Amino acid sequence: MLKLAGAILLIVACGLLGNDVARGYAQRPRLLQSLQTALQLLETEINYGATPLPDALKMVATAGDSQIAPFFLTVRKFLLAPGGKGLGEAWEKGLKELKYYTVLNTRDLEPLAFLGAILGGSDREDQVKHLQLTREQLKQAEIRERETSSKNERMWRYLGFLFGAMLVLTFY
Repeated sequence: MLKLAGAILLIVACGLLGNDVARGYAQRPRLLQSLQTALQLLETEINYGATPLPDALKMVATAGDSQIAPFFLTVRKFLLAPGGKGLGEAWEKGLKELKYYTVLNTRDLEPLAFLGAILGGSDREDQVKHLQLTREQLKQAEIRERETSSKNERMWRYLGFLFGAMLVLTFY
């Protein structure tokens, strides 16, 4: 009886691990879409509102997805910090935090890294063009992730339970 309970527990634990990995694959396209929306809000604030960048970042953080809001708040914090951190350095620190706390990887964040090097260093029209380009690149990344995420989700869900079953068969 104890062996059976252990076997069931092992299969369920491995299955839950597989589901956790699969959940990460499902979140990536949604986060990329949230980043596009946030950049569109930032573009609107820069272009039409002529809002100073720290204020625009705060508005985007409060209006955007709760998982990506810390990115914009971190950039804002480093911009306003005494010692005058530049936008590029603040943007880079925000990207590191975004990568650490979300399931986004370096490839997903490449367009944002490029944007951080350019944003704030040119006139309003040029910044709007770069924001639009970055949104388009994020849209392409979202499409790519949607195509691969459904396959990977299903694979990891099955793989978790199958790995648990394999361990049970190996140990017993």
